[in-house]
Amino acid sequence: MPALLRDLIDDLTAGLARVAMRVFFRDVEVVGRDRLPRGVPLLVIANHVNNLIDPMVIMAFIGRRPRFLAKSTLWRHPVVAPLLVMSGAVPVYRHSDGEPVARNFETFARCREMLAGGATVALFPEGTSHNEPGPTPLKTGAARIALETEARHGRLGLRIVPVGLVYEDKQRFRSRVLVQVGDPIDPGPEQARYAGEPRPAVRALTARIASALEAVTAPFASWEEARLIDRAVDLAIDGDPHALPLSRRWALWRAFVGHHALLARTDPPRALRLATALRAYDEARRALGVSERELALPPPAARALRVRAALEWAAILPGALLNWLPYRLPGWIADRLTRTPDEPATYMVLASLLLFPAWWAMEAAIAARLGGPVAAVALLVLAPLSGYIALCVHDRRRFRPRPATDLAERAALSAARAALSAQIRDVVTAGP
Repeated sequence: MPALLRDLIDDLTAGLARVAMRVFFRDVEVVGRDRLPRGVPLLVIANHVNNLIDPMVIMAFIGRRPRFLAKSTLWRHPVVAPLLVMSGAVPVYRHSDGEPVARNFETFARCREMLAGGATVALFPEGTSHNEPGPTPLKTGAARIALETEARHGRLGLRIVPVGLVYEDKQRFRSRVLVQVGDPIDPGPEQARYAGEPRPAVRALTARIASALEAVTAPFASWEEARLIDRAVDLAIDGDPHALPLSRRWALWRAFVGHHALLARTDPPRALRLATALRAYDEARRALGVSERELALPPPAARALRVRAALEWAAILPGALLNWLPYRLPGWIADRLTRTPDEPATYMVLASLLLFPAWWAMEAAIAARLGGPVAAVALLVLAPLSGYIALCVHDRRRFRPRPATDLAERAALSAARAALSAQIRDVVTAGP
């Protein structure tokens, strides 16, 4: 393929991914993109927790055009296969899929050739998408590709770049995602060892890759720990917890995990009391049906709330009328097709990529029949624009505090919240 055409297709694919991700997520925060080395081949490795959304996020926001390794069975998917071809992805053959794994020799050879030519190759060394809160044990493929590339093509200055994908709520439409680029890994020490001791060198580099990936991903050992630590962050900060950038929340997660682990070693009863109190508070809050934002901020005046609600409905109505069905259908499709928690976002995005353009084309055809070409063009502009405005207004409505109800229970919960907040801050600032 001519280089100019390849660049054009890469730009088109990345642009499509960027639009899709900007719509699906209300905020995409990228940290550390300036760490990406220039002028050398890159092997990008990332955690894999959200199916096809993970490569779309990386493709759209790290500023490079990587060639992804993807399982070979995806080339039989009628919707996904064209996207894989457009992005120049490379198939990986897995024994668990009943595929001829011997063909991976061709896959690895192609990766080495692309890297030797200065390209960027991306893969998920965990091997498969999963629903664990942190990284799972890594396969050795990334290390083998890196070491074998330089063994066969000489010192290229290749770097391995860890990318951590942290989702606020990966199954929820209009949540947030954090993309963290870590410090590049120089495989030089293992490269020097590779010729004489290939297996130990591969294991050593894989361990370094695992440590680098852990440094940029969520630090939780279990979903129960993730829920409680996230609640601790809400209690420790001043003001609106939803206004806290996801990168800052991630930093506080790691700090709290470290502080609580230290407390558990030095004062186990105190650590247990704190975890028990935090769990009891969270269960009481959920039973009352109030959010942390409602407890952290004063309730709005009812009159101001009614005026704002009227203005918001006026802003939402055009987008809702023109986009309601394609907005709802992807969620219904995902509910019926999903088998594991890492699948819903993929089904919603793929369905939306098909349904919205088809729906807008149908509406434009009706407008053309009723009002001519000008009406059709106007609708093609108005439908996406009004839909995006409706999404942005809907985001604000979702995080708006409601008027206070159940005042006595709410007051008791607020008092418990204040006391628990003081305990958490004492642990973090003063230590055990």
